[in-house]
Amino acid sequence: MNHKTFGISLSVVFLALSFLTGCGGSSSTKTPPNQVVAITATTGSGQTAAVGKAFASPLVATVTTNGTPSSGVTVTFAVPASGATGTFAGGATTATTDSSGKATSPVFTAGTTAGSYKVTASAPGATAAASFSLTNTAGAAAKITATSGSGQTAQISTAFTSPLVATVVDSDSNPVSGVTVTFTAPASGASGTFAGATNVATAATNSSGVATSPAFTANATGGGPYTVVASATGATSANFTLTNSVTVTTTNYTFYMSGADNLPAASRYNLVALAGVVTIDSNGNVVGGEQDYNDAFTLTGGNTSTDPITGGTLAVDPVAGVGTLTLITGNANIGISGTETLAVAFVNTSHALIMQFDGTATSSGSMDTQTSTSALAGNFSFTMSGLDPTPAPIGFGGVFTISGTTLTNGTFDYNDAGVVGTGLAFTGTVSTPDSFGRGTITGAFSYGSQPVVLAYYPVGPEAIRIIDIDTTEAAIGSAFGQGSNTFTNASLGSSVLALAGNPFQSEYGALAQFTTNSTAGTFTGVGDSNELDNGVLSGLAAPFAGSYSFSNTINGYGSLLANVSALGDINTLGIYATDPALNLNDPNNSSGGGGALVLDLSTPASGSLSGGAGVLIPQSDNANASFVGNYVAGWQDFNYFATCADCEFDMVAQGAMTSGTLSLTGYVSDPFGTWAAATTSTGNTFTGAPAADGVNLGRYSMLSANSNPLSAPNGVLFQSFDVVLYQASGNQLFWLNYDGTLTSVFVGPLEQQGSLTGLPLARKPVKTQPKQKH
Repeated sequence: MNHKTFGISLSVVFLALSFLTGCGGSSSTKTPPNQVVAITATTGSGQTAAVGKAFASPLVATVTTNGTPSSGVTVTFAVPASGATGTFAGGATTATTDSSGKATSPVFTAGTTAGSYKVTASAPGATAAASFSLTNTAGAAAKITATSGSGQTAQISTAFTSPLVATVVDSDSNPVSGVTVTFTAPASGASGTFAGATNVATAATNSSGVATSPAFTANATGGGPYTVVASATGATSANFTLTNSVTVTTTNYTFYMSGADNLPAASRYNLVALAGVVTIDSNGNVVGGEQDYNDAFTLTGGNTSTDPITGGTLAVDPVAGVGTLTLITGNANIGISGTETLAVAFVNTSHALIMQFDGTATSSGSMDTQTSTSALAGNFSFTMSGLDPTPAPIGFGGVFTISGTTLTNGTFDYNDAGVVGTGLAFTGTVSTPDSFGRGTITGAFSYGSQPVVLAYYPVGPEAIRIIDIDTTEAAIGSAFGQGSNTFTNASLGSSVLALAGNPFQSEYGALAQFTTNSTAGTFTGVGDSNELDNGVLSGLAAPFAGSYSFSNTINGYGSLLANVSALGDINTLGIYATDPALNLNDPNNSSGGGGALVLDLSTPASGSLSGGAGVLIPQSDNANASFVGNYVAGWQDFNYFATCADCEFDMVAQGAMTSGTLSLTGYVSDPFGTWAAATTSTGNTFTGAPAADGVNLGRYSMLSANSNPLSAPNGVLFQSFDVVLYQASGNQLFWLNYDGTLTSVFVGPLEQQGSLTGLPLARKPVKTQPKQKH
């Protein structure tokens, strides 16, 4: 055959093949014109399977031509080359459609990497592939690693900076979510605690397999490194290495308190007062300090003295913030052979309510972190309460200016057993403070022929505790800065008044709330009072209204006169304005500031109200919903019955206001034995359900709060501890014992508790004394 003939023959063959293909031969890869091939994912999409495990159902794809199922078509399944993927049994990746056009894949098994991905199915001539969405899930927890938090160091009794973070993975290193991880610290020695004061805590892993522990706080034992173990069922554990630092830091606290001495005869009474500064290290050890003591008129072998504080211990529960502070002095007339014991209840790390707790006396006050020992300067207001030489109750209040060593522009009021003096001028000399910030103010306001000499201890530049150290009066109080403000009637807005007498004849208390009209200089509101000494109990939430003014707008010296008084015989008050940025209860607190100090200048015919002093606090929030959370509370109870006239007991407690119930637990000092068998006791409880006043928002009553009123030692019904409360804000409230039998009265604060992280804690206090219920 020649070449020409051979070429013609090949052309004929190619034409014949082309004709056959166009007639629909099943082996062709071309689609004739007007025919549409489609492939869809029929079943198997959306499945999940653990890594290394087969998916429950195969992948089924359907092929159609012009909508009609196509049989005998080869379908190819394709999987991702890396990452989350899987494999078909036997390595097969194709399947042929049956008479229904369905191609069923071999068994498909998840790979070793968790995650979501797509498997595609394609067919010859199809314009687009079908897609199956699949997910490989992590397997069982197999290993835990310490991701972060290991290697930290924290000061003893302080929180570590970062939480402990652990990551849980399966045997293929995929993160496992929803796993409970248990963090366990050593049960003894150098260690720490999680929230709830426990050495064990749990946390669940998130979608990334990460579990984060609660905050972890070093205990009071230095040392390390020690190990906190993170564990989970079926997984190897992880270790976190931590160290408790023994570096010692110190903090100065300014304190003051006053109350009644425990004299041999139950009918006798005497004022005792303490003010000073104590230095406490981060282990809870007292390493220094200084205090002034006034035991009026040497009734128990003292009078005034300035004494060093040479030792002692702070022992506080780190969760509740309640415990004891011992102070060792060289004065055998103070405490027990020179060792004083105080009960303390921390509101936050810089502020605590305190009371004497050694049975030799009972008193109440507060303790605050000292932030300044510099010389005093600026404008101040002050109040003091105590005894004159008779002895009879006396109170002082007023304003003054300090510049260098000179006190000028002094204006003061006094109420001495019902004899009142107002608008009196005074000057004085101020000494340079020592290393604890202590100094003296000499030749200040005078009473009779003797000038008053005061010792002062600053909390900060605008908060000072002052105590009388001469031999004429015995008194204690505070002075607060006025900033650079000029005061007008507009400086006093909606306010809560808290006023208390002293244990000596002027045994009374009052609470009120009111709004002001600064243009008219008037106020209207409601109040409650209990004049135990005068035998007067006011009506509940009775009208309280009148006028007020600041007669000296430069130094905030003013007065308030009640023409309609819910407060019984209380109708005339001296008011002395303070810096609006200054919190009078908690001087280191940057919120809740302003208001004024108050001195009772009333002179009722039924008896004296001298010695009464208190505060006006701005009422910034009276919503019921704000009165929730943890609180620290205190009271100074003055009481009277047949076997104990003019007696006192005190309490500091901590607890919570939740679901409408107030529950407190704390310490009681009762050296007179007015209701308790023990002189001092711990674990005492007080519970009740404060009922909000629907008309006077911010006022609550808790009447008959205790179903079993206490009886005095002689079996006579003593008191039921019915109370009313007034709310300046959710952070600051006051309560008044509204005793219908006129045998008891107290006024005290309730302060919302903040963070206690960082308290210098040596050890938890041991609670061995009897408990009482209130």
